[in-house]
Amino acid sequence: MSEGKPLPDTPGSDRARELLERRQQALCNYLDASGDVAGTRIRANLTGWRRWLHRLPGATIANAASRRDVLLRELAQHGVGADDYRWGALSGGYLRSRGTAIGLEFTLAELIGEYESTDPHWVRQLRVIVESAEQIRPLAALGDRVAVADLTEQLLAVTRAAPDEVARQRLSDHLPGVLRPLPADIESLRRSDDLVDVVFDVYANTIKLDNITVNPELRGSGLGSAVLQQLCRTADAHHLTIVGQLVPTYRDDDSAVPLLAAWCRKHGFAVNERLGGRISRAPASIPS
Repeated sequence: MSEGKPLPDTPGSDRARELLERRQQALCNYLDASGDVAGTRIRANLTGWRRWLHRLPGATIANAASRRDVLLRELAQHGVGADDYRWGALSGGYLRSRGTAIGLEFTLAELIGEYESTDPHWVRQLRVIVESAEQIRPLAALGDRVAVADLTEQLLAVTRAAPDEVARQRLSDHLPGVLRPLPADIESLRRSDDLVDVVFDVYANTIKLDNITVNPELRGSGLGSAVLQQLCRTADAHHLTIVGQLVPTYRDDDSAVPLLAAWCRKHGFAVNERLGGRISRAPASIPS
């Protein structure tokens, strides 16, 4: 299993650090472009009656605004506005290893194309969230968490109203673990994709958890915690005990076992702190 803040000598930590650096650079580029728009408008106003010339297509204000708008749309590609170590609606980024960007707006765009003809009312709600997310990202990056909370509420509403379980699960990937809807079939939480590998088996009254491994570029983002929280809540709903072994997959030095043990305890597991030691979590034992 793997989670926690990536450490300097952790495999994949360079990739995770690069993602955060690209995120910061994307925000800086957008803020610089926004400043250019404001400065250009001020200079245009100082020219008096000729200021309208600056607003014509291809003129200074139009060019500056166009560049700013392009950079605004690119913020989603780098997960700008997300908490660095807590998974949520704005989390994601460009995964170089996969050559693709992971983010709410990209999932929404796919769902809009797939469901536009069959559920136009739901799709209209998705379009509203796309527009909201684009405007909220720079605000969130500058500390506006109220806007993020509002966006999360909108996302949760459309997730609950999703036309089928597949769409619901795809939207759930962008929610914090404590808010993700619980699937009727716990087996649907088993997965292997661009985000995370989740491997477990379900027995009569037990889930044997083998592995939760986050994409190295997203390690430390809180994605592993979100996945585990959803699994724990679903196990509670089905009155299942989760068991497993303490086997780190993200580093192999002496600190790996204590770090993983602490992470498991945080989510309500009893831990035998040694390599290969047993972990177990009884239903509803996670702190509220």
